[in-house]
Amino acid sequence: MGWVYRCLTKSLGGKEVPTGTCPECDADVHVDTDTDKGESVSCEECGTELEVVGLDPVELDIVEAEDLDDDEDEDEF
Repeated sequence: MGWVYRCLTKSLGGKEVPTGTCPECDADVHVDTDTDKGESVSCEECGTELEVVGLDPVELDIVEAEDLDDDEDEDEF
């Protein structure tokens, strides 16, 4: 599945914001508090599409290109 990075929670504006680390560029990626496991987020620094694979702590993994291709194949039938 690729590299999975454990993430920290950072404080912004007085409230806790779940934060992960992009496995591609090591930038902080902020995740909404209502985000569910399996949802996708994008890294603002490098644009890599990431999947939320853990919530406590936040863990992010790169969405593989073949995962995206599988969704497109289903539409062809």
